[in-house]
Amino acid sequence: MAIAALVLWVLTAAAGLVLLLAGSAARRAAAQQKPAVQQPVPFPAPPVTTVPAAGPAQPAADPAPSTAGPAEPPPIPRVTVHATPGEHPLLEFSHPLLGLIGLGVWFIFVGTHHTPLAWASFGILVAAIAAGLSWLTRNQMAARRGDRPAQGGFPPRLVLLHGFTATATLVLALLTALTASHP
Repeated sequence: MAIAALVLWVLTAAAGLVLLLAGSAARRAAAQQKPAVQQPVPFPAPPVTTVPAAGPAQPAADPAPSTAGPAEPPPIPRVTVHATPGEHPLLEFSHPLLGLIGLGVWFIFVGTHHTPLAWASFGILVAAIAAGLSWLTRNQMAARRGDRPAQGGFPPRLVLLHGFTATATLVLALLTALTASHP
């Protein structure tokens, strides 16, 4: 049963990879269709320095005291990065990462049959599913507000396939961990 869960987990990861590739291709195609309006970034002009012309050397005169006070440095341009509506970089990074870490721990469990590894892998799987559902919910909410298209460019049938295989993986991993706990 542990090997069946491993195979199912690999199929879930493969469906997720195909889903990510299809979604990013759809986003690129949408970005090419509508030109992005770029705002000019204000940048301060560099200070102008004058160099005196070369000529005969003159004796140095007493410099006049400056009343301007200390010079202020020019303002530093600040770059701010904002995620587009419906996107959350932490979810987009953590969901696949947690899935792969859980798969790795499950693979070790299959090789060693050490029961705590099964439960650790199951916990990681639950966290990965929670991150994936949060990601899906944020995309749905952004689509309702009109901030971005529904499913974020992800094909709905691939989203369903990934969700069904993840659910089956969760059930099979739970059954396997429960079976491994009782000798």
